[in-house]
Order: sequence, then structure tokens, then C-alpha cells
Amino acid sequence: MGPDRRIGTELGGYRIIEPLGQGATSVVYLAEHVRLGRAAALKLLAPALGEADFRERFLRESQLAASLDHPNIVPVYDAGEVDGLLYIAMASVEGRDLKTLLAEEGPLPLRRALRIVGQVGSALDAAHGRGLVHRDVKPANVLVAADDRTYLSDFGVVKDLASNGTTRTGGFVGTIEYSAPEQIEGREVDARTDVYALACVLYESLTGTPPFHRSSEVAVLNAHLHAAPPKLTRALPEIPVAVESVIAKALSKSPLDRYGSCGEFVAALRTAAADPRVHRLRLALSLTLLVLVALLGAAIALGVHALVTNGESGSKTPETTPATAQPVSLDQLLLKSEDARTLNDAGFALVQAHQYARALPFLQKAVRNAPVGSLTRGYATFNLGYTLLNLGRCQASLTSLQRALQIEAKSARKYIRPQIKRAKLCVQRGASSTAP
Repeated sequence: MGPDRRIGTELGGYRIIEPLGQGATSVVYLAEHVRLGRAAALKLLAPALGEADFRERFLRESQLAASLDHPNIVPVYDAGEVDGLLYIAMASVEGRDLKTLLAEEGPLPLRRALRIVGQVGSALDAAHGRGLVHRDVKPANVLVAADDRTYLSDFGVVKDLASNGTTRTGGFVGTIEYSAPEQIEGREVDARTDVYALACVLYESLTGTPPFHRSSEVAVLNAHLHAAPPKLTRALPEIPVAVESVIAKALSKSPLDRYGSCGEFVAALRTAAADPRVHRLRLALSLTLLVLVALLGAAIALGVHALVTNGESGSKTPETTPATAQPVSLDQLLLKSEDARTLNDAGFALVQAHQYARALPFLQKAVRNAPVGSLTRGYATFNLGYTLLNLGRCQASLTSLQRALQIEAKSARKYIRPQIKRAKLCVQRGASSTAP
């Protein structure tokens, strides 16, 4: 491939510096505004898209997108046409798009995925408030910068059908992996169309695959129209069932059955992510083991006592106080597990029974074993702090609870803050009692 002849040239008041990326219907350059010296991402659309009807719509919607002022929307500086070539100039964002992030890092923990999707939802609500439906919400249009600061891009940009699944056939605009049924059928779209696409993006962020991914584009389209949403908990058993239900609602075939806005969708997700704190099946397993091992321990104790008191050894055993038999320890059995979720669930069950000393080693190991950023890490950290507080270990409790406040979802803060207040009072009382 020869050198790009656009490098160093000017277009629409921007000097083109270097290519940033290229798709089937557009190419993006790093550019600099000649007069202002401001860096920009300059997207040039393929000439084939320059049909009169598309050109008019593109310019109108680009102007509307440029009027959006939101911290999670990539600012649009300018848009226009030069010598039949359509262009749009946007802020240059340092970071990766979500598609690249997922390819490099794999599926995201729920907490991080919600942090990113929440920002995209806020951006979409702002656009919807101005009468603009994005229609092409997908990981490639979500830019993730430092500290997961997230931006939504590509307002007003429409693409043709290509191998990546993007089309403008008839009334259809969008990318098929993330397109709502009404979008596919060429019916009217609104904010709920973007809610559907955002749910697809979240599902892919959590699992690494779009919810209706199939072997062919025709099969994908058919799945959007007719297939039920896949069960998220089959791929991720640790995800609260309530989160699965929220995503399923957002993926409803009829817009009437979805959330009315992205804000409603994200709020429902955050509530669902905070409940339940313990997975029902794992808790049932832990409680079953508790009962079985306790019964086994009691049986062994009774058997040993019977041998001591009734065993025959050729002469009568002098009456002595039998030594207390040690039952099989449930704690030792379950503590062999390396699964943080099981450990946290067992610890939580013991906390509910007010057996804080027994719960402590389970929760300490759960915190050590839980992946950073996972729901289990947050739950176990809070449960550990609560347990330490009830054991009178005030400073250690305060440290753990303050850490839980940092890593738990915002919706859980109302449960954590009262315990932090208790821990601080506990520390103060301890300091007072030891003062000279």
C-alpha cells in the first residue's frame, strides 16, 4: 500500500497528521485545527455515502450532535462537506474503545461493566432529551479513557452493510449484533431502541459475546426478532438473578416492554447488582454441609462414648470421666475450599447465626481469594468488617468497612455507613478506656 496522500493536506480547516483507524465506510485521522491548533479526530466518510438524502440527514444530525454538551459524549467540533467528501471533526480521546478493551482484557467484572455502561446510559439520555437517537450503540463506539472515564461517539454517522454487520439497507441503520427488532424491520425508533443496544453491550461486556451472536448475519437478525434472551446466569453463575431479569427486560422484543430510558435501565441494574448478597444455590449447599457435618460429628461423639462406657476388654473398665470426643469439624472441611463465593456464603450464614468467631476465617479467606473488582470481593469485605466489629476488633473492623465503602456499589453505601459509624464509636471508646 502506497503512502496516504491525505497526510499533510488540509480539509475543512484541519491539517491531517496521521491515520487513526479505518472501517468499511470511513477513515479516521488525527488532525489539527489550522487556526486554533487544537487536536481532533477527523472522520471522513466514503464518497458512496454522499447521496443527497443521506448527506442532508448527516449534516442535520451532526449539527444536533455538536449541540450536545455532556461529560460522556465525545464533543463534535464541526461537520461538513468539501468537494463531495463528508467529514466530521470530534475531540481526540486518549484511550481504547470498549471493543479493543474486551479483546485485550476479556469480560469485565460486573462492577466495572456497570460503571462503564452507566456513563454511556447517561450520555444517551442526554441525546434523547434533544431528540437524537444514536441507533449504533456498540463497543466500538464506546471510548474508555483513564480511570474508566467513558465517552460515547459517532452520533449522526451511518454506515453501509459490510462484513462487520453494518447496514443502511432501506430504513435500517445500525450494527446487526446490537440492533433492536424495530430497527431491523425498518419501523420507527426511539430511546428504547438505544436501551436495547445498551443491554447488548452490557451482556457482551460481561460474557465476551453479544447476546444474539450466531454463525451468520441472517441468523443474528432472526435471533433478534424471535429468540429469547440467553440466560446470563448460565454463563456467569455468580451474577445475581435479578441482574439477569433486568437485562432480559431491556432486551424485550417490543419497545413497550423495555425500560423507558437508559437511566431507568441503569438504575434497575444497580439495584439488582446489590441484591442478593449470597447466591441461593451456594448458600443452600453450605447450609446442607453445615447440617450434615454437625450430625456426623454428633454421631461420632456418641459412638466413642459408647465404646468407652460399654466396650469389653476382659475386665471392667474403671469408671472414669470420658474424654470429650472431637467431632468432625465443618470449618476445617469448608475452609479447604478455594472458591471465594462459597467461603463468603458460609461465613455469611454463620454471621446470620451470630457465630462471629466461626465466621471470621471464612470471610478472611474469601477476601484473599476473591478477584479484585468482583462482587464477591465487595460482599466479603463488608461481611468481614461487620464480623470484626461484633468481635470487638474495632480498628480492624473500621479498616475493612472503609475499604468496603470504596469498592461496593453506591446502592450498598446506605448499609455500610451505619456500620462505619459504629466502628468509629467503638474505636473512640477503646481509646478512651486506655487513656491515662
